[in-house]
Amino acid sequence: MRRIKIMILGICGWFDEKNAEDTFKMLKNIGYVYIEAGIHGYYKNEKYLETVLKALDNAKIRCEVGQHPFPGEYNPDGEQTEEALEKIRDYFYELLSSTSDLNLSTLVMGGGGARFLPSPDKYENVVKQIADICKYAISPVLDEFGIILALEALRKDETSMLNRTDESVKIAKLANTPNIKVMADLYHVIGEGENLDDFVNYKGCIRHAHIGKPSPRVMPSENDGYDYKPFFEALRSANFNGRMSVEAGSSCDDYKTSLERAFAVLQPLL
Repeated sequence: MRRIKIMILGICGWFDEKNAEDTFKMLKNIGYVYIEAGIHGYYKNEKYLETVLKALDNAKIRCEVGQHPFPGEYNPDGEQTEEALEKIRDYFYELLSSTSDLNLSTLVMGGGGARFLPSPDKYENVVKQIADICKYAISPVLDEFGIILALEALRKDETSMLNRTDESVKIAKLANTPNIKVMADLYHVIGEGENLDDFVNYKGCIRHAHIGKPSPRVMPSENDGYDYKPFFEALRSANFNGRMSVEAGSSCDDYKTSLERAFAVLQPLL
């Protein structure tokens, strides 16, 4: 029986406004379906955003996924104040209002520097505080714009908190709102030694995924020595049926060739 494709493939990156349209058209012609970009670059930069929006429109491709760091205004040693939560709400409302023309469907949130753990004994409290920020400050704003949050787990060399997918899932479940989900990035999953068999426990939690060869972190290519199929199988076990962005460096000297090679490897696995 032919397997129904349930994932769609896009590209995560930073796109120079000077050649954005040509880049977007190239990606569209290769077969990539959407763009993922850091929206903090568009925030309060109307000229840049206008240029990118025009390039997306001309290329007939959408920026469906945005990225933004986790907010730094939280108290890991105690509960959040209403003043702090209101400050985060106001910031995210302004951020998403100014970039609303992108019509994002997902916002990936990483930002390892802000998600610090002051000491091991503070772990459970910090988990609760992050969940509270997601639930009471970020979720109501996301709801106004119809966007789903995807918490990104990062390797320990990038942050002291949220290093594994199960930690992100724990926070999403504590937040207990429909628009707080998680992201699974193969680079970080392998870097933290996660067991892909555990993904069956994350049903309904994974909103988004990133992929690339874990080491070195480059785009997949034929005969690169890495088996990507188990990651796809793990995502399917979690009932994942969303967007997957290629996030990695070029596998060769030519960017277009790297993109074409990655698409050729990953498309049959979707």
